[in-house]
Amino acid sequence: WNATEAGLAAVRPGATTSDLWQAMSNVLEAGGSLGNSVGRLGHGLGMQVTEWPSHTVDDGTVIEEGMVLTLEPGLTWAAGRMMVHEENLVVRAGGPELLSRRAPPELPII
Repeated sequence: WNATEAGLAAVRPGATTSDLWQAMSNVLEAGGSLGNSVGRLGHGLGMQVTEWPSHTVDDGTVIEEGMVLTLEPGLTWAAGRMMVHEENLVVRAGGPELLSRRAPPELPII
């Protein structure tokens, strides 16, 4: 949840997808994540579910107003155990507009 918050705070026109990756990755690493086997922490949305750009450490795609993106911080928390959280958004001049209902900060117990 905190990694997504960091990603949301970094979403703005003129930032890069690697800026988003770094903001989320910093939180995941500080929290003790054992890594991210997916390699990216989000991507574009459009006609296909997964589209360019990918939020990776080396993707310098400049974020523009009107782009539709996902934030998907994922982490490995134990051997063979992985979790991915996703929010969908559109980039606006003043920051991100969520297209998904923001997940609560605590996982629900079912």
